[in-house]
Amino acid sequence: MSNTYHGEEQYNSIFRASVDGIITINHKGVMQSLNPAACELFGYKEEELVGKNVSTLMPQPHQHKHDAYINRYRETRQKRIIGIGREVEGLCKDGTVFPFRLAVSEVLIGEKQIFAGFIHDLTLQKKAEQELLDLTQKLEAKVAGRTEDLAQVIEEMQHVNRNLYKE
Repeated sequence: MSNTYHGEEQYNSIFRASVDGIITINHKGVMQSLNPAACELFGYKEEELVGKNVSTLMPQPHQHKHDAYINRYRETRQKRIIGIGREVEGLCKDGTVFPFRLAVSEVLIGEKQIFAGFIHDLTLQKKAEQELLDLTQKLEAKVAGRTEDLAQVIEEMQHVNRNLYKE
Protein backbone atom coordinates (compact mmCIF):
# COMPACT_ATOMS: atom_id res chain seq x y z
CA MET A 1 0.00 0.00 0.00
CA SER A 2 2.77 2.47 0.83
CA ASN A 3 4.47 1.79 -2.52
CA THR A 4 1.25 2.72 -4.33
CA TYR A 5 0.89 5.90 -2.32
CA HIS A 6 4.51 6.79 -2.97
CA GLY A 7 3.95 6.09 -6.68
CA GLU A 8 0.92 8.36 -6.81
CA GLU A 9 2.74 11.06 -4.87
CA GLN A 10 5.72 10.77 -7.20
CA TYR A 11 3.48 10.92 -10.28
CA ASN A 12 1.66 14.01 -8.95
CA SER A 13 4.94 15.74 -8.14
CA ILE A 14 6.29 15.11 -11.64
CA PHE A 15 2.98 16.13 -13.23
CA ARG A 16 2.88 19.42 -11.30
CA ALA A 17 6.60 20.24 -11.75
CA SER A 18 6.87 19.57 -15.49
CA VAL A 19 7.99 22.62 -17.48
CA ASP A 20 5.97 21.37 -20.46
CA GLY A 21 2.21 21.31 -20.44
CA ILE A 22 0.43 18.03 -19.77
CA ILE A 23 -3.28 17.48 -20.40
CA THR A 24 -5.13 14.23 -19.87
CA ILE A 25 -8.39 13.52 -21.68
CA ASN A 26 -10.82 10.62 -21.70
CA HIS A 27 -11.85 8.62 -24.77
CA LYS A 28 -14.42 11.30 -25.65
CA GLY A 29 -11.89 14.14 -25.63
CA VAL A 30 -13.03 15.56 -22.30
CA MET A 31 -10.22 17.06 -20.24
CA GLN A 32 -9.58 15.23 -16.97
CA SER A 33 -6.54 17.11 -15.68
CA LEU A 34 -4.07 19.83 -16.62
CA ASN A 35 -0.76 20.60 -15.01
CA PRO A 36 0.20 24.18 -14.07
CA ALA A 37 2.39 24.58 -17.18
CA ALA A 38 -0.56 23.75 -19.47
CA CYS A 39 -2.79 26.18 -17.60
CA GLU A 40 -0.18 28.92 -17.95
CA LEU A 41 0.36 28.25 -21.66
CA PHE A 42 -3.34 28.54 -22.47
CA GLY A 43 -4.17 31.22 -19.87
CA TYR A 44 -6.81 29.24 -17.97
CA LYS A 45 -7.26 27.91 -14.48
CA GLU A 46 -7.57 24.12 -14.31
CA GLU A 47 -11.16 24.30 -13.04
CA GLU A 48 -12.16 26.32 -16.12
CA LEU A 49 -11.17 23.45 -18.43
CA VAL A 50 -11.72 20.16 -16.60
CA GLY A 51 -14.91 18.62 -17.97
CA LYS A 52 -14.71 20.49 -21.28
CA ASN A 53 -13.68 19.03 -24.63
CA VAL A 54 -10.01 19.57 -25.43
CA SER A 55 -11.05 21.10 -28.75
CA THR A 56 -11.68 24.26 -26.67
CA LEU A 57 -7.90 24.77 -26.88
CA MET A 58 -7.70 24.42 -30.67
CA PRO A 59 -8.18 27.08 -33.33
CA GLN A 60 -10.26 26.42 -36.43
CA PRO A 61 -10.24 24.35 -38.60
CA HIS A 62 -8.91 21.72 -36.16
CA GLN A 63 -11.40 22.44 -33.40
CA HIS A 64 -14.36 20.72 -35.01
CA LYS A 65 -12.25 17.76 -36.28
CA HIS A 66 -10.79 16.67 -32.95
CA ASP A 67 -13.39 14.11 -31.91
CA ALA A 68 -13.06 12.43 -35.29
CA TYR A 69 -9.31 12.04 -34.67
CA ILE A 70 -9.95 10.15 -31.43
CA ASN A 71 -12.69 8.00 -32.95
CA ARG A 72 -10.53 7.11 -35.96
CA TYR A 73 -7.66 6.07 -33.69
CA ARG A 74 -9.94 3.96 -31.49
CA GLU A 75 -11.39 2.22 -34.55
CA THR A 76 -8.24 1.76 -36.67
CA ARG A 77 -5.36 2.03 -34.14
CA GLN A 78 -3.49 3.95 -36.88
CA LYS A 79 -1.05 6.50 -35.50
CA ARG A 80 -1.84 9.78 -37.21
CA ILE A 81 -1.81 12.03 -34.17
CA ILE A 82 -2.01 9.72 -31.19
CA GLY A 83 1.27 7.88 -30.74
CA ILE A 84 3.32 10.37 -32.74
CA GLY A 85 4.36 13.96 -32.26
CA ARG A 86 3.64 16.92 -34.49
CA GLU A 87 3.51 20.68 -34.58
CA VAL A 88 0.10 22.24 -33.99
CA GLU A 89 -1.36 25.52 -32.79
CA GLY A 90 -3.12 26.22 -29.52
CA LEU A 91 -5.89 28.70 -28.81
CA CYS A 92 -5.44 30.71 -25.63
CA LYS A 93 -8.23 32.07 -23.46
CA ASP A 94 -7.52 35.59 -24.76
CA GLY A 95 -7.93 34.42 -28.38
CA THR A 96 -4.24 34.41 -29.29
CA VAL A 97 -2.79 31.41 -31.09
CA PHE A 98 0.63 29.92 -30.39
CA PRO A 99 2.68 27.09 -31.95
CA PHE A 100 3.58 23.99 -29.97
CA ARG A 101 4.88 20.48 -30.35
CA LEU A 102 2.24 17.98 -29.31
CA ALA A 103 2.90 14.37 -28.40
CA VAL A 104 -0.13 12.29 -27.48
CA SER A 105 0.10 8.91 -25.81
CA GLU A 106 -2.57 6.38 -25.05
CA VAL A 107 -2.58 5.35 -21.39
CA LEU A 108 -4.38 2.29 -20.07
CA ILE A 109 -5.18 2.23 -16.37
CA GLY A 110 -6.76 -1.14 -15.83
CA GLU A 111 -9.76 -1.13 -18.19
CA LYS A 112 -9.82 2.66 -18.41
CA GLN A 113 -8.37 4.33 -21.53
CA ILE A 114 -7.14 7.92 -21.36
CA PHE A 115 -4.85 10.01 -23.50
CA ALA A 116 -2.03 12.23 -22.27
CA GLY A 117 -0.97 15.20 -24.35
CA PHE A 118 2.50 16.66 -23.81
CA ILE A 119 2.80 20.27 -24.95
CA HIS A 120 6.11 21.99 -25.67
CA ASP A 121 5.74 25.68 -26.52
CA LEU A 122 7.54 26.59 -29.77
CA THR A 123 6.89 30.34 -29.67
CA LEU A 124 10.51 31.34 -29.00
CA GLN A 125 11.87 28.79 -31.47
CA LYS A 126 9.52 29.97 -34.23
CA LYS A 127 10.42 33.60 -33.49
CA ALA A 128 14.14 32.76 -33.74
CA GLU A 129 13.54 30.86 -36.99
CA GLN A 130 11.69 33.87 -38.43
CA GLU A 131 14.46 36.25 -37.35
CA LEU A 132 17.03 33.98 -38.98
CA LEU A 133 14.98 33.86 -42.18
CA ASP A 134 14.65 37.66 -42.17
CA LEU A 135 18.40 38.09 -41.67
CA THR A 136 19.13 35.57 -44.43
CA GLN A 137 16.88 37.46 -46.83
CA LYS A 138 18.55 40.77 -45.93
CA LEU A 139 21.99 39.23 -46.43
CA GLU A 140 20.97 37.74 -49.78
CA ALA A 141 19.65 41.16 -50.88
CA LYS A 142 22.93 42.79 -49.83
CA VAL A 143 24.98 40.17 -51.68
CA ALA A 144 22.83 40.62 -54.79
CA GLY A 145 23.26 44.41 -54.57
CA ARG A 146 27.02 44.15 -54.09
CA THR A 147 27.28 41.65 -56.94
CA GLU A 148 25.40 44.06 -59.17
CA ASP A 149 27.71 46.92 -58.11
CA LEU A 150 30.77 44.76 -58.76
CA ALA A 151 29.48 43.78 -62.20
CA GLN A 152 28.99 47.46 -63.00
CA VAL A 153 32.55 48.32 -61.87
CA ILE A 154 33.96 45.46 -63.96
CA GLU A 155 31.99 46.68 -66.97
CA GLU A 156 33.33 50.21 -66.47
CA MET A 157 36.90 48.88 -66.13
CA GLN A 158 36.53 46.88 -69.32
CA HIS A 159 35.25 49.99 -71.09
CA VAL A 160 38.26 52.01 -69.81
CA ASN A 161 40.63 49.20 -70.84
CA ARG A 162 39.16 49.14 -74.34
CA ASN A 163 39.62 52.89 -74.63
CA LEU A 164 43.19 52.65 -73.38
CA TYR A 165 43.92 49.86 -75.83
CA LYS A 166 42.59 52.00 -78.70
CA GLU A 167 44.87 54.86 -77.70
